[in-house]
Amino acid sequence: MIFRIPRHAVLLAALLALPTGALAQASAPVRPDRPAISMDEARRIANDNGMVRIEEIELDDGKWEIEGRDAAGAEIEIDLSADDGTVLKMERDRPATAGARP
Repeated sequence: MIFRIPRHAVLLAALLALPTGALAQASAPVRPDRPAISMDEARRIANDNGMVRIEEIELDDGKWEIEGRDAAGAEIEIDLSADDGTVLKMERDRPATAGARP
């Protein structure tokens, strides 16, 4: 007796035999022209890092560049990775109201 195996069953068996890494690709945005981290998410991350007033936000060269001020009025500059929201750089100046130290 000869059994015939449908072609789609053979393809399915071949796919299931592959290691899972062979089917998965590196995580990437669905649209390459669009960052994985949205502007709203970048704003939230900046707020989480002490920025209470955002004065400028710009997507440039794969990173969100955010400028603003903290609760004391100090200027803050934060650069975030547009891929995953990692803080790449954070600079904070003393507020003008702090005065000069002796």
